[in-house]
This record gives sequence, structure tokens and C-alpha cells, in this order.
Amino acid sequence: MKHVAVYIDTSLKGPRRGNGVCQYIIAYEALNGKTADTGSRISREDTTENQLTAAGLAAALLRLKTPCSISLYLECPYAAAVLQNGWYQEWRYSGWMTAKGKPVQDAGLWQEIETLLCPHTIQVFLKQPHPYREWMRRELLKYKNGKG
Repeated sequence: MKHVAVYIDTSLKGPRRGNGVCQYIIAYEALNGKTADTGSRISREDTTENQLTAAGLAAALLRLKTPCSISLYLECPYAAAVLQNGWYQEWRYSGWMTAKGKPVQDAGLWQEIETLLCPHTIQVFLKQPHPYREWMRRELLKYKNGKG
């Protein structure tokens, strides 16, 4: 199984709504044996860090064409908890309702992520240093400052 690392960060932090950008990078071993990477940015209006991170994850997973072992590096505690604790699987079994009986926010997006994750194995790392972290933060800061 091919191994990839996926790095996701957003310009928004916390539950406050705003206009933001999510940046993701997929790093993998190329045919020549060297590390290659690809990625993109997603802009959204009136959104949260949680929604941006989930949207970035879905976009990154859509780019994986074969089953992979994924090391996922996130800065969003909520998204990490959803994945590490298998909450999305519990939500599916409960008809996309939370443990408190309320509808899951962004259920459609989490349903898509669950489907996209199906052929892969995943290991989640929250707020861990990685080779792209400082570059991503500088790029997201440019966006926040209106220069991106």
C-alpha cells in the first residue's frame, strides 16, 4: 500500500465564523524515489476552522486514486478528534445525530469524508511539527493580511 502524508492548516482558528482559506499538501514518494508533493487552497466565506479543515480533507482525499496509508497532520483539534475517535462512524450508525440527539453539523461533508476514507488507513497527528508547517503558516498569514 502506498504511503502519503497529508498536511492541512487553515487561516481561521477556533469556532468563530469568518472568511478563510484552507491549505493542504499531499506528499508522497515519486517513481524516482524522491519525495514529491502537490496541494491546493480552498477559500470559503462565513465558515469555521472545523468546516475548512473538513473541506480540505475531502479535497485531499479526492486526489488519492489508489488505497493509501495516510499520515494526516492537522492543526484543528475537532477534526482530529472526529477521526481519532471514529465519531463519524458513530454518527452514521445513529442516523447522523450526535450523542446528545442533535443533527451533526456538516453531516454531508462528513459522510463524503467517510466514503472517501473507506479504502485507506489513516493515522492522525495533531499539532505535530512537519516539513511544511512553517511555510504553510507563512502562506496563510499572507492571506489573512490580504496579500495572498
